[in-house]
Amino acid sequence: MHWEAVLPGIWIYRDSCNVYAVEGPGGLLIVDAGTGAWLEQLDELPARPAALALTHYFRDHAAGAARAARAGIPVYVPEYERAILAEPQEHLRRRETYIIYDNLWDLFVPIEPTPVAGVLRDYDTVTLAGIEAEVVPLPGATLTQSGLILETGGRRIAFCGETIHSPGRVARVAPFQYNYNDLPGAQNCYVSAQRLRDCGVAGLLPSLGQPILDDADSALDQLQQSLRALCAGRPGMLGAMDLVHADPVEKVTEHVWKSRVSGALSWFLISRSGKCLALDYGYNMPAAAPPGYSNPWRRRALLHSLDGLKKHTGADRVDVALVSHFHDDHVAGIPVLQRVQGTACWAPEPLADLLEHPEAHCFPCNWPVPIRVDRRIGVDEIVRWEEYTFRFGAMNGHTRFSALIGFEADGKRFVHTGDQYFFIGEGGDWNIGRDWKTTHMMHNHVYRNGALLGGYAQSGKWMLDWRPEIVLNGHQAPLYTDDDFFALIARWSQEYEEIHRRAMALGEEEVHFNLDSWGGWIWPYRTHLAEPGPAVVRVTVRNPYPRAATLDVKLVGPPGWLGTGRSLQADARAEVSADLTITPDGPCRRQPFAVELIANGRPFGQVAEALMTVGGSEF
Repeated sequence: MHWEAVLPGIWIYRDSCNVYAVEGPGGLLIVDAGTGAWLEQLDELPARPAALALTHYFRDHAAGAARAARAGIPVYVPEYERAILAEPQEHLRRRETYIIYDNLWDLFVPIEPTPVAGVLRDYDTVTLAGIEAEVVPLPGATLTQSGLILETGGRRIAFCGETIHSPGRVARVAPFQYNYNDLPGAQNCYVSAQRLRDCGVAGLLPSLGQPILDDADSALDQLQQSLRALCAGRPGMLGAMDLVHADPVEKVTEHVWKSRVSGALSWFLISRSGKCLALDYGYNMPAAAPPGYSNPWRRRALLHSLDGLKKHTGADRVDVALVSHFHDDHVAGIPVLQRVQGTACWAPEPLADLLEHPEAHCFPCNWPVPIRVDRRIGVDEIVRWEEYTFRFGAMNGHTRFSALIGFEADGKRFVHTGDQYFFIGEGGDWNIGRDWKTTHMMHNHVYRNGALLGGYAQSGKWMLDWRPEIVLNGHQAPLYTDDDFFALIARWSQEYEEIHRRAMALGEEEVHFNLDSWGGWIWPYRTHLAEPGPAVVRVTVRNPYPRAATLDVKLVGPPGWLGTGRSLQADARAEVSADLTITPDGPCRRQPFAVELIANGRPFGQVAEALMTVGGSEF
């Protein structure tokens, strides 16, 4: 095996994958690592490697990266793949290998950790070995695959990983089957092919297959047709592919628009000056369809809806993202907006801390990327953006870390309810119309999200007071209200409490921890110390009694750990907090510790846990 010239200043080495070398002002940029055999023949090249960029984590592409790092070559990896490459052992310890219904190829990782010098972030322009390259998201073989586009000889060339093998074909289809018998990777590959076509690349340098140096657009078009044929027998997949070519937004009223391509719906409000405010901003689902199982490397947040907004409204950026609740499908895209467009994030107080400090809590659907909150809003506060006024209401049911958002536009009164209220029509019809007499409330409360017994009565009262004409939520088309709608809201506020009092010990005089049954929690949930020493955490506990009580709390860990305690006075059913200290006795990895609760002399055990890592570079 030898290095072969592909284009002036670009060479290929046919390892377990194609390894490319690109000559730059600062040395050579190597793309993909194969087995690392190419390291033995660097004397055939005109310069020394200055950087190695991986397109994805598959072992036949990345196993040689550790060897390259030992040779002094800095390794750069796709942003969402840093953890899986840096710590494959930790990943494999956590990965189920018996009853597998999730067939994502995340067992096909290098067996040796890869020292990571930096990450390739979607949409960034990076300089490696003195070469400027655009990082382009190319989900497909892996959801998190990335490519690099650069200019050479006046042509745009894409190092495109496994997006294409040869005109009309990929190297392997099996990795597209992320779950059990589906094929979302094929949909993702279709979108990635379109993205490369939209970028106007003249040449394709795939990691498996032959370089495609002529008629790249035709090769990608043929690939899209092959993928459509592959997916023709899978309901809904061709429609998802068609969305790539369709208008990404649709009008609700003159100045209110809805995304057609986001996972949880994003809604957009356009001001007279042409600025845009987004109500929630989550995943671009047609462009990065995820597996049905959660892990950070199994989700990817990409920009969406922006071309459609510019086309229809002239807005070329999102000025503000206003958030209804913290769940990943509603917020995952906001960090990308902030990085690429400088978008501000406004968040109601109940969820602001959870957005800024995802590592500090363990409530469901938690996007792990911190979101900078530029404005915190009290639920009783009225705020203005451009000519619009927003008011907020406390909301609990789907999650306690949320808020109703009311505003007026185009002569209509709106409310955004997050995921608090979903409705089902006759026969289970999700796409309901305006006949609220035959519509039922979908039960969408999530106990682990902090559901409290009076949650729907609280949000229902706000809705009845505000009486919106149009309801926007996270997953349904705009809902148009009438008196029957508000009667349904009022009935559900009462029914919610009744069905739970009937099924659960929630009597006024009974001892209980409310509907979610949480005795408390510890903040932060994840603590990482460089070396053993005291860590201060905030403990919140709940009084289970219908009267004032003394709550004795103490932090406990494994033998040898020292925790402090306090006695707290709490009103009936109240939550109270205190700062306590826990001191580990040595290095550990994700070691649980807990808070013990004794209320009025009665022990309730370890009502909340948190995790501690001492030492190492990763939590």
